[in-house]
Amino acid sequence: MKTIKEIRRGNARNLRDVTGGNSFFAERIDREATQTSRILGNNPTKNIGEDLARHIERCFDLPEGWLDQDRENTEKHNSFEPVHKSNDFRSVPVIPWEKVSEWNEKGLTQMDTDKLQKLPCPISCGPLTYVLRVVSESMSDDYKPGELIFVDPSVPPASGNDVVALLTDTGETTFKRLIEEGNKKYLKALNVNWPEKYIPVEDNCKIMGTVIFSGKTRL
Repeated sequence: MKTIKEIRRGNARNLRDVTGGNSFFAERIDREATQTSRILGNNPTKNIGEDLARHIERCFDLPEGWLDQDRENTEKHNSFEPVHKSNDFRSVPVIPWEKVSEWNEKGLTQMDTDKLQKLPCPISCGPLTYVLRVVSESMSDDYKPGELIFVDPSVPPASGNDVVALLTDTGETTFKRLIEEGNKKYLKALNVNWPEKYIPVEDNCKIMGTVIFSGKTRL
């Protein structure tokens, strides 16, 4: 049976991985990267104590005690229920941006998912959830290049949600915030210096999923 120290370290490593690595994780919990390496590295020299465990949970908007649950042997974790209804916790694939347009029930059979890297989603998600690595600075400073975003096509997008969208006239896949004003919709870049800050959402735009997690809950 695992000790509480081993359980906390395993869960914290998963959080580190889904946020994009040690540096991003350290920044999220307001610690030096060298300090997080000592607790999460291959040969850790320090354990995650009670105070640090609760601090990590608060930084990731997770409920108290989340870090203490052995997630490898539990299929459902009822201590954390996001807004959407799926209760299944699963590993989901990291896919290339150019494959987003294929990512649907039919696309799952066309892509060799066994060869794709998979990461555990820290919150419950739908069966077609996928992961993308942020490459653009259009959503800075909320999202930084290299950060991993978990995208769930089963979550209906609402105004204020961050979404991945396919611009069908150009074939471009983009990551922006959905804004609704009256009967008009826009995709908004959060970077105030981004040249094309607003993209009208019309018939040429297809929402490919809502961002549900990127190191913190997004819904």
